[in-house]
Amino acid sequence: MAQKTILIVSNSEDAHADRVLLRLGERGVPVCRLDSDRLITESHIWRISAIPGIPSHNSWLIPEVEVVWYRKVYFPEGNDPIQSFIRQESEGLLEAILSQFRHCRWINPRDRLAQARSKIVQLERAKALGLRIPDTLLTTDQAMLSAFADQHGGEIVAKPLQSQVIGVGQEALVTGTRRLTPEHFAAALTGAPCYAQERLRINSEVRVIVFGNEVFAMRQIPDRPADDIKQLPLKSIRHEPCTLEPVLVRKIHALMASYGLAFGAIDLAIVDEDEPIFLELNPNGQWLWLQYACGLNLLDPFIDFLIA
Repeated sequence: MAQKTILIVSNSEDAHADRVLLRLGERGVPVCRLDSDRLITESHIWRISAIPGIPSHNSWLIPEVEVVWYRKVYFPEGNDPIQSFIRQESEGLLEAILSQFRHCRWINPRDRLAQARSKIVQLERAKALGLRIPDTLLTTDQAMLSAFADQHGGEIVAKPLQSQVIGVGQEALVTGTRRLTPEHFAAALTGAPCYAQERLRINSEVRVIVFGNEVFAMRQIPDRPADDIKQLPLKSIRHEPCTLEPVLVRKIHALMASYGLAFGAIDLAIVDEDEPIFLELNPNGQWLWLQYACGLNLLDPFIDFLIA
């Protein structure tokens, strides 16, 4: 049986794409790569000819591609009109290129990725499917924020609603979960809504990686209390594989199915002996670092999932 050709759509700084591409090559799987930030740095042509005798030609089209792994794209940032124009034109080019692969199997389909990005909707779906969730408030009203804090004895946190990373490369600013106290309520509502939750007494977190029907769970145990374990130095976190209860696995599969996702990363908080608390779903989440931290082989299961 001929191997399926994989197209990786990402960016030139993506270590996940680098490692998967290398392993695909080692396993003899045909693979090609499209980096969003290099679209205009490489020589290509897409000629749609209307002149008899001059053939149409598209060097961006790879007819044998059967699977598209849509990993993570970005374009050079810039606020001036010229940079904004360049970005919009590059986005338009990428849209045109990717439209040629609409017949392929996508991991994950881009429309499903877009639907799954809302953290508030994630919490509503998770609750409806029986998952435990933290008490949550999204508001633009300071009085409501104060009342919410009072309900939890002043123990609340603020979280980014959309993304924890602003910018790329050396200019990236990483935000995260942080404790929110009354003197910062006004600032938390300046120019944006406040996404607040009860402050959980987290003793560890579990990252769940879903590759189709396969589920891998890794527990992250910090050496000190933290509202956001991900903000601690890696050396301050012990990583170990763990096993999830079958009922929890079924709920996770149900959540994934509700979005039509085949791949994703889910974060859970361990606070007591009951079922872990759902924090969020990242439909394009990181997993390669867990392979090294836990000594697991996630790379080959992921590739098996890609070429299935």
